[in-house]
Amino acid sequence: MIKATNISKSFGKKKVIDNIDLSVEKGEIISIIGPSGAGKTTLMNIIGTLEKPDSKNYSLLINKIETSKLLENEISKFRNNELGFVFQFHELLPEFTAQENICIPAMIKGVKKKEYLEKSEMLINILNISRVKDQRPNELSGGEQQRVAVARALINDPKVLLADEPSGNLDSDNAKKLYELFFELREKMDLTIITITHNKELSEMSDRKLRLIDGKWSK
Repeated sequence: MIKATNISKSFGKKKVIDNIDLSVEKGEIISIIGPSGAGKTTLMNIIGTLEKPDSKNYSLLINKIETSKLLENEISKFRNNELGFVFQFHELLPEFTAQENICIPAMIKGVKKKEYLEKSEMLINILNISRVKDQRPNELSGGEQQRVAVARALINDPKVLLADEPSGNLDSDNAKKLYELFFELREKMDLTIITITHNKELSEMSDRKLRLIDGKWSK
C-alpha cells in the first residue's frame, strides 16, 4: 500500500528526517511515536505529499502510484482523491455547518451535490453526529468537532487516512473512542491508517508502533 525509500528532509542545517524507509501494508493501522522535534510531522507531511524530500532519488509509492513522478497539478488531484487528513486542530471553517464542512473536499473535487450530500449523510450516521450536523463548529464539543473532521477526511473515499495527533485536544475518554472509531472505519471503508501520537496507551492499540528519534527509526 505505502512504500517510502530514501526519505531525508532538512530545514537549514538541521536534518529532520535522516534517510529512512517505511512500508505499510494495506489495511494496517500504525502509530508513529517519538519526542517533540523527532520529525514525526515532517514525515507525515512527506507521506501526505504536502512536502518533498531533499533528494530527487527518493521513492514514495502509494496504492501502486509513484507519487515522486507526479506533476504539481497531478499531486493535488492525487492528494484529494487518495488521502484523507485529520489534524490535532480540527481546521473547521467557522462560517459553515458541520455537514457543509464535511462536504468541502467533495465540492472541490467536483462531485455532484446529490452524491456528496448522500455520502455525507452516510458518514454522519457512521460517526454518530447526526444531532449536530446543522450546527457550526463553535457550537460543538471537542469530540464532535474531531468526528466532523474525520468525516471530512473520508468524504472522497480515500485509501489512506493520515492522522497527526488527532486526540491531542481530547480528554482520555474521547481519545480512546476516536481510536476505536479508526478500527471500525478500517473495516467499513477498507482504510490504511497512519497516526502520530504522544499517547502511549493509544499507540499500543495499533497493529504496529514505530518510534522516530532525531529523524531515524529507533527501537
